[in-house]
Order: sequence, then structure tokens, then C-alpha cells
Amino acid sequence: MKQDVVALDTLLDDELDYIHTGGDLQTRSQFIDMIKKQTLVYESIAPSNVKVRVYNGLALSTGRSQMRVRSATGVSSFGIRFTEVYVRRDGRWLLTAWEATKLPDNAAGRSRGELASTKPKLGAFGFAANRLELLYRRNARRVQVPVR
Repeated sequence: MKQDVVALDTLLDDELDYIHTGGDLQTRSQFIDMIKKQTLVYESIAPSNVKVRVYNGLALSTGRSQMRVRSATGVSSFGIRFTEVYVRRDGRWLLTAWEATKLPDNAAGRSRGELASTKPKLGAFGFAANRLELLYRRNARRVQVPVR
């Protein structure tokens, strides 16, 4: 999976709170720095069962994902359940909060060695932001709210 820091920079809110499965909290700058330095590398992200709700400039997304990450301790494959919150600023959806809980091996739906290799071209955040834009525009047409 491409670690595109420039693209990532355009998808994250300045007030981002990013909470990893181990409970570590990172700010936007800390998260981007981790990606730049490749302290943690997201090798693949395969979201599933994603549910998105859009409310007047705020979007809440929940779902599951199969993850494959590389760190100083090696490569890990595991399932997570996540909640992410996007805010609409200057006509764009920005990730403002992320929290993930690691699922037990048997709850992930696959064994550790059977990770799907789904690699969205835009990366997970870009994919989510595009999905939110489509939902926002569809809802705006339904209630006849001008799209900025």
C-alpha cells in the first residue's frame, strides 16, 4: 500500500485524534510523522461491514477491517472494529477522529495467515472521504440543501 503522506495530509483535520488498537493517542502531526518515518506501515487495509451516517457537515462511520501492518516488531495481521468521524470543512471531508479495537483472532473472520490483499487506490482515508462526498451530495439533493 502506498504511503502517500502528501495525499494523507489533505485528508486529516487539524484537530485529529487518532487512537490505535493499543490505546495510544496521536495528534495529526504525530500520526503523519509516524507514516513519514515508517514507524508503522499499513501494508493493507480491507474494510467491511461499513455503515456511514451523515449529519449536517459531520459523518460517522463504523465497520470492521482486516489489517496488515509492519512495525519494528515485525508484520502483524489482525481484524479490527472501528469508528471514524469526518467533518466537512471548506467543501472537503476531513478525518477528525479514529478509534479502533482489535478483535480476537476467531472474531476477525479469518486466520492471521489469510489476510485479504485489498488495496484501495486512494488509500483508506481517501476512499472514505470520496464515499462521504457522494453520500453528502445525495443527501443534499434529497433535502435540497445547496452543496458548497
